[in-house]
Amino acid sequence: MKAEIITIGDEILIGQTLDSNSAWLGENLGLIGVRISRIVTISDDEEEIISALNEAFSRVDLVLMTGGLGPTQDDITKKTLARYFNSEFYFNEEVAAGIKAYFNSIGREPLEVNLKQAELPEKCYTVLNNRGTASGMWFEDAGKVLMSMPGVPYEMKGLMRDEVFGKIQATFKTPAVYNRTILTIGVGESSIAAQLEQWETKLRDEGLGLAYLPSAGMVRLRVSGVGEDMVSIKKIVDQKTTEALAVIG
Repeated sequence: MKAEIITIGDEILIGQTLDSNSAWLGENLGLIGVRISRIVTISDDEEEIISALNEAFSRVDLVLMTGGLGPTQDDITKKTLARYFNSEFYFNEEVAAGIKAYFNSIGREPLEVNLKQAELPEKCYTVLNNRGTASGMWFEDAGKVLMSMPGVPYEMKGLMRDEVFGKIQATFKTPAVYNRTILTIGVGESSIAAQLEQWETKLRDEGLGLAYLPSAGMVRLRVSGVGEDMVSIKKIVDQKTTEALAVIG
């Protein structure tokens, strides 16, 4: 299945912060059968957020959003999402307790602005953030899913690992994915492609994929397959990898 990523933040747009979240999401979602087809970066602006969501949902059923969930006034993502999904707010006591515990762990008391992060849209499923104060929000409507997460990388990764990967797999019944990588040294990408041309055509006709990943002095070849169960797709990919090794010597 396909998904799209929306990253929010002027700091990314002006080059002050690199968008490492999208690279990590693309790699790890691919391991559970979700292919990222588009990545968009926008400012924390209501019109931009709504426009990006409308466009993304016109193409895919799953959107991952990072950023814009801080406690300051320039972070308007949560309010915008509540309007987008026509939802009122409520005060989540469990989230508030977590925020208080987080500040206690660092020897501080939370400010009122911090506790306001426990105000969440009624129509979202709250994914608790044990590494910070901004909760993840899973919105689901008419078969479309938006997962909104904080932009701090270790917080986002924690939410994904703790709960979101499993929730995506359960909701969309994602397929099994298996990859094998061949490392070649001292041979150019074009030379390898010429050797593998006939084999690669047959590989793609059988529904498998091959990616060329060149770097200085070497080329990695990634053979990938997607199927209903891991055992069968692993067997096929392993066989094709052996064939490729025989062709390129």
